[in-house]
Amino acid sequence: MRLDLWMPFLFISALVFGFTMNHAYALAVLGVGLAFALYKARDIGQIIKQTIPVELINKTIIAYGPANTASRFSLPTGVLYLLSDGLYFKSFDSHEDISFIHIEISFTETAVLHKGLSLFANWHEIEMNNGMNERFTFTVQNGGEWMLLMKMLRTDIMKR
Repeated sequence: MRLDLWMPFLFISALVFGFTMNHAYALAVLGVGLAFALYKARDIGQIIKQTIPVELINKTIIAYGPANTASRFSLPTGVLYLLSDGLYFKSFDSHEDISFIHIEISFTETAVLHKGLSLFANWHEIEMNNGMNERFTFTVQNGGEWMLLMKMLRTDIMKR
């Protein structure tokens, strides 16, 4: 179980107990939090264990991890793959605006990392802008590592 999923409920439970001085209410909040954390940890595990999409079979996958296209306060809805030629996002959520997208690193003008308060620890937004003023935002864990890998990949592509 992921502690970062359960941590907000621990704080809320402490606040509930502080205001009401009632153990039952605080335990109820902890119970809901534990159920939520177990359920979402299982969901995230299932997203990561998905098979590689057919479109990526002949591609070189450098990194992959759970991601979303909404914000730092949303749960993962798909997988972001860092390929040798760009990024590929595959959503497993029927409510997601984007079911899949491929962005070539060589056409990306800027990529900016946004840190700050988030739902999970080290959950960062990467905002990318291509030459046609289209913006794509992906929320990933350890965004600094993703940025470093993309910078190295872009440098390697520009040398070719």
